[in-house]
Amino acid sequence: MATEAQKRERQNRMFNMVIAGMSKGLYDLFGEAAVSVITPIGEEILEEMEHELGLEIHGENPQEILTEIERLLMDEYGMFKDGSLEIHPDTHEVDVLITDSALWHATAELHEAGLPPLACVEMMVTGAALRKRLGRKAKFVGLKLDDQTRTIDIDFHMYDED
Repeated sequence: MATEAQKRERQNRMFNMVIAGMSKGLYDLFGEAAVSVITPIGEEILEEMEHELGLEIHGENPQEILTEIERLLMDEYGMFKDGSLEIHPDTHEVDVLITDSALWHATAELHEAGLPPLACVEMMVTGAALRKRLGRKAKFVGLKLDDQTRTIDIDFHMYDED
């Protein structure tokens, strides 16, 4: 019989397979528009963080909001072991850099298939926060994976909703 740690590891691997498979299906069905289809997921997670964990969005500095989201995703949800969510206001770029993500396998599988990181919770929540706080949308720009360090580096660009 498997230990509790083995069960959790296998469960996580299975969740990653399901999420990657569903993400591929969304992309097959909607193409590039699949990124827009996942938008409500980030909004729902953000809403939970606001209600359950007291995250404040309105009236806060955007970088401070992302730093708090980073902390909550790491410390309260265990989504990754280390990371940073950073806004570069001068270039309108946002960097999502995370190490040892709970969804590493799903993200890697999508990347290998040439698809955007539809399974990236950090990207979804960051995008939702930027829309809610700044009224700006985010467009996926690129993804780099480092298998050795299990680091995911996602870049996206902010633009006005007009």
